Amino acid sequence: MTWQSVPTRFLEQVVRSPARPLGQGIVVAVGFLTAEVLAVYALKLVAPENAFGALLLLGVLVVSAGWGFGLSIATSLASAAVYAYLHLEGRDSLAPALAIFLTLAFLTNALVGQARLRAAEAEQRRREADLSADLARVMLRAPALASALDDGGDRLAGVLGVPYATLSVGEAQPGPEQMAIALKYGTEHTGTLLVPKDVPVATVLRIHRIVPALQALLAAACDREAMTAELEVSRRELERFFAVATDLLFIGSTDDGAARLTRVNPAFERALGYSAAELMARPLLEFIHPNDRDLTRAALAAVPDGDGAAQFENRCLRRDGAVRWLEWNIVVDGDVLLGGARDVTERRQEQDRLRVARTQQAALRRVATLVARGGALSDVYTVAVAELAHSLGVDHVTLIGFEAEKTGVVLAALNVGDQPGWALGERFTLDDDSVCEQVQRTGAPARVEDYSTTSGEITRRLRTLGVCEGAGAPLIVDGRVRGALVVGSHVRQGIPESAEAHIGDFADLVSTAISNAETRAELTASRARIVAAADEARRGFERDLHDGAQQRIVSLSLQLRAAEAAADADEDLRAQLSAAVDGLAGLHSDLQELSRGLHPAVLSRGGLKPAMRNLARRSTVPVELDVAVEDRLPEPVEVAAYYVVAEALTNVAKHSGAESVTVRLGVDDTGDRGRVLHLSVTDDGAGGASADGGSGLVGLRDRVEALSGSLTVTSHPGDGTSVAATIPVPDAARA
Repeated sequence: MTWQSVPTRFLEQVVRSPARPLGQGIVVAVGFLTAEVLAVYALKLVAPENAFGALLLLGVLVVSAGWGFGLSIATSLASAAVYAYLHLEGRDSLAPALAIFLTLAFLTNALVGQARLRAAEAEQRRREADLSADLARVMLRAPALASALDDGGDRLAGVLGVPYATLSVGEAQPGPEQMAIALKYGTEHTGTLLVPKDVPVATVLRIHRIVPALQALLAAACDREAMTAELEVSRRELERFFAVATDLLFIGSTDDGAARLTRVNPAFERALGYSAAELMARPLLEFIHPNDRDLTRAALAAVPDGDGAAQFENRCLRRDGAVRWLEWNIVVDGDVLLGGARDVTERRQEQDRLRVARTQQAALRRVATLVARGGALSDVYTVAVAELAHSLGVDHVTLIGFEAEKTGVVLAALNVGDQPGWALGERFTLDDDSVCEQVQRTGAPARVEDYSTTSGEITRRLRTLGVCEGAGAPLIVDGRVRGALVVGSHVRQGIPESAEAHIGDFADLVSTAISNAETRAELTASRARIVAAADEARRGFERDLHDGAQQRIVSLSLQLRAAEAAADADEDLRAQLSAAVDGLAGLHSDLQELSRGLHPAVLSRGGLKPAMRNLARRSTVPVELDVAVEDRLPEPVEVAAYYVVAEALTNVAKHSGAESVTVRLGVDDTGDRGRVLHLSVTDDGAGGASADGGSGLVGLRDRVEALSGSLTVTSHPGDGTSVAATIPVPDAARA
């Protein structure tokens, strides 16, 4: 306690707002008068001439400050009587001094009473302020407004000193013994205060003095109640949304440097198979696939630099070990993580399927294009195994042909990297339950998931190659299983589940290529037989004409000449015989020309060079001839070339109106097809010719294609015509 607080504490003890008990006041008054009288007597002994009556005002002051007005007046009169008694002492009159004493005493009573009233009012206002604060705490902190109003009414009744005070929301009807005070906020009737009717006027004044604070508090409490209700509705909606959302919603934190989940919704539990407690007990990165943890860590670290938000995808591990792809959307607010994730596994799988399908379709398209163009079987085999290996991502692809019931031969093989594999042309026996044996036996796709469960020559060989599993599909040509296309993998489950269908697509293309090649070979052979038969027939006609009709014509001409010589006297007969001989000579020339057209003897005797010169001499259009063929070529090749040039020159003479024509022939042996005869006939005529219709080139095209060659006609109107042919020269004909 400090000295500065002593006067204050003294005044608080002396000047009391509530009046003390009357009996206690009388005792205090009597005690003060007694003490004052004794003090005055003691002072008079020391200084008899002085007046110490003012000392009697001390008791008046104390009683006036601590008790009511009546006791203070009584104390003042008693003190005045004592004052008169002590100071009379033979004086004639004490009226002036007594008047002054009483005036001072009454003035002291008034001033001290006023101070006591003001102290009482201040105490009331303090208690009212404390009440307002208590009501604010009660109403604004209570979970329910009804209970807060009951508690507030009890506190209000205690402060006001009334039996009860009832607070309610809205309008309330008072009872017969109640007084209703409306509590308004602006024009809105927010509540009602009910108190007893028979309360003192001072209490009514105190009630009305506290009403504005009650109105403000009740309005604030009602607003808080409404906001609390709205917040509760929102909270329940959010809780319901959080629970039923199909996306993975979560709240997390990074306060310890590692991202952790602090709350997850049921969808999160269903997606990963863990309970909420398990998900929140471990760091988030422990649920991420090991290969994606660095990516996830970097993405989370970069969130503050990206406006506090991030979006990324990674793989998560389910409780059962399955892998799920999640797309994350995360917002960071300080150390708090907020966001959600969406299971995009099906989308990623579909993307992977589409990517694989596109790759497989592109591979199939490349093989199909090669097959459609009539590529060589060896090229088709090589491209097919390469494209199949690439599209499936397998280690081995082997194309096998079935030579006999239990014998296979490697037609093509591809081994990824430096791994050993099958050799081209290698033969083996199908003596076990391998993919090849199953395909040959059933004519359907087959698979071996583990070669360690099978035995035999092929199985032992595959084990040395490191092949764990295999799958294959048959090559079916004309309803017969002709071979198998087989893939192998060095790892288990390295061949997709749907691989058989894809292998079957490649096998169908290879089967089509085989069928097309065989059909083309048969067609070529058939054409060659037809052309050879036609050539043989022409040679027969030529021999028949030369040995038969032409010889007979020559014989008849000689006989007629003899008859002409014998008919010297008959001029008419000689003239007739001479005309007949000339007719037979013309017929003989016509038969010779016909014979040359059927099969030119000059071609048989000298080859292409003299035959081409003969055609050039007979042409009605000047011919520029360039024949770079020194050796004799096989007869079918020479005959085909001869007829192409002959027919082309005939068409130039009949249809083109050309002034010149160029004929070139040459043999090229630099290509991968061996030696090839190239020929061309080019004119400067009107153009517009066609290889179709009645031009005569259709049969020539058949003749050339029968020798696996090709014939093209290029003829633009006004730009002349060019006929070009390419005819392979068989190796057996090389000089």
